Amino acid sequence: MTDTPKDDPKRQSNLPLKDRDIYDQLLIKDRAISSSIQGIGIGDLEGKIVYINDAALRMWGASHPSEVIGRSSLEFAKSQEQAIRVMLQVLENGSWEGEIEGKRKDGSPIFVHLSANIVYNDDGEPICTMDSFVDITDRKKMEEELRIKEFAIASSVQGIGIGDLGGNIIYVNEAALKMWGATDSSEVLGRSSLEFAESHAEALKIMCAVLENGSWEGEVRGRRKDGSPIILHLSANIVYNDMGEPVCTMDSFIDITDRKKMEEELRIKDFAIASSIDAIVIADLLGNITYVNQAFLDMWGDDDASAVLGRSAISFAKNQKTAESVFEKIIDHGSWHGEIEGVKKDGSNIFVLFAGNMVTDAHNNPICMMGSFSDITYRKMAEEKLAKANEGLEIRVTERTRELVSANKRLVTEIEERKLVEASLRQKEEELSRQSLNLQETNTALKILLNQREQDKEDTEAKMMLNIKELILPYIEKLNNSRLDEKQKSYLERLNTNLNDITSPYLQKMSAQFQNLTPMQIQIADLVKAGKSTKEISELLNLSDRAIEFHRNNLRDKLGLKNKKLNLRSYLLSLSQ
Repeated sequence: MTDTPKDDPKRQSNLPLKDRDIYDQLLIKDRAISSSIQGIGIGDLEGKIVYINDAALRMWGASHPSEVIGRSSLEFAKSQEQAIRVMLQVLENGSWEGEIEGKRKDGSPIFVHLSANIVYNDDGEPICTMDSFVDITDRKKMEEELRIKEFAIASSVQGIGIGDLGGNIIYVNEAALKMWGATDSSEVLGRSSLEFAESHAEALKIMCAVLENGSWEGEVRGRRKDGSPIILHLSANIVYNDMGEPVCTMDSFIDITDRKKMEEELRIKDFAIASSIDAIVIADLLGNITYVNQAFLDMWGDDDASAVLGRSAISFAKNQKTAESVFEKIIDHGSWHGEIEGVKKDGSNIFVLFAGNMVTDAHNNPICMMGSFSDITYRKMAEEKLAKANEGLEIRVTERTRELVSANKRLVTEIEERKLVEASLRQKEEELSRQSLNLQETNTALKILLNQREQDKEDTEAKMMLNIKELILPYIEKLNNSRLDEKQKSYLERLNTNLNDITSPYLQKMSAQFQNLTPMQIQIADLVKAGKSTKEISELLNLSDRAIEFHRNNLRDKLGLKNKKLNLRSYLLSLSQ
C-alpha cells in the first residue's frame, strides 16, 4: 500500500492549523479506504493501478500490493473487450456501474459488482479513477443454482406447488396446472389447496399433520377443474429459513390415477386368472414355473403350489422332446397352440389343449411366458370311440355301397328294358292315333252322309206332304163339297183313310217336336219349313192371309221366338237336323 500521513509525525506537527485539519481528514479517509470491506483501487487516467486496499488484494488473490500496483486494470478482466468498453464509458461519462467477470491471480473466476468513477480536482480536471467493487461470486453461484432449481421445478414432470402457512397457493409449475386441468396459473394462485381435495375433511387432516410434524406423504383424492376425479401421491413439507422458522409449504405430487386404474385392472385380472376354470401357468424365460392357479393344481393332481413352483414347465409333458420343441417355438415365434399329452402326479395320462405365449414389455422385450391348459382327456377318449365307430361305419357304408351299385345296375337294366317297351308303346300309340284320326274322318263323313240322308228324307216327306196337300187334298175337298152318291162317298172316305195312313208317321214326328202346337199350327209350320209364303199357305189351306199371319205369330210365341230377330223357317229347319 502507499504511505499515509501517519508515517511522518514531524511533518504533521509542522503544518499550519488549517492544513492540519485537512491532513487529519485525509488521514481518516485513507484509513477508511484501507480498512473497507469493499475492494477499492485507484488508477491513473491511463488505467494503471496506483493504489489498492487489503480487501481488493484478498479479492484478487494477491498477498502484497506490489503484485498489483503498476499493472493495467484490464489485465484482471476476463474479457478485454468488455473491460475496454467499461473504461471508455468511464472516461466519456465520468462513471460506470455494473457486474463484470474477472480472474484472480490463480486464474479462478470472480464476479464483482463494480462502481468506477473519475476523481476531479478543484478546477474540475480529472486526476485519477477510483474503483470500488464487491465480490458477488458466491451470490452469482447462488443465483445460478436458484435459476437451475427454478427451471427444474418449472420443468419437472412432477406437479409442484408452494403455499403460505395458511394453505393458500402462491406458486404452481406447469405440470401441476396440467394435472388439475388448468391452463393458466391465475386459475390456481391465491386459492386454498383444500378446494382441490375430494374430501375437505381429509385435506384438513393432512394440512394439520404437515404443520404439526413438518411433513406428510401418501395418496390423496382430488377433483380437476372439470370435476373429474384424480388420485395423487403427495409429498408435503414445511420449508424453514436459516433460523428454523417456517416460511412456506412445498407440495410435490404425481398423478397416479392411471396407475391406480391399472392396479385395479391388474387385481381384477389376477382374480380372473386365480379363479379361472382353465389351468394357467406363468414361467420365467428359462421355463421354470413362477405361478400356477388353483385350476392347474386340480388338473395335475397337486395340492400345494410350493410343490410345483420352481419346476420346469416341460417336466409335466409325457414326451420331453415334444415339450422342448414347443418351448423353442414359443421362444422363436412368440406363441404356440396345440394338443399335448402330459402325466399327472398319480402317473395317469392327461390330454390338454395348450396355448403358450411370450409376454413382452412396452418395448417388446420378453418378460416371461404364460400358458393356459384345457383338459380334453374325455374328448380324446370320445374321439377314439368315434374313430372306431367311424371305422365300422365305413365298412358298413362300403358294403351298402356295393349293394347299391348292384341294385343300381339292375335298375339301369330295367330302365333300358322299360325304355324299349315305352318306345314300342309309343309306336303303337302313334299307329292308334293315325287309326283314330282315320275313324274320326270316316265318322265325320258318315255323319255328314246320314245328316244329308235325313235331310233328303225330310225333304222328300215334306215334298210328299206338300204334293198331297197341293195336288190331292184340294180335289178331295172339292169332292167332299160336290154331290156324290153313296158309293162315291165310300170311295172318298176310303181315300182319306189311306192318305191318313200314309202321312201319319210324318205327322207323328212333327207332333213329337211340337207337342204344344195345334194341328193347324203344325200344318202351317210344316209349310213354312218347306219355304211357302203366307199367301201360298193361305191358298193351300183355303184361309185368309190374316189367319195365316195370326197362326205364324202364335208359332213364334210358342217356340220362344217372340221379340227375337230369328227367321222362323231357319229355326224350324234347325230343329229337324
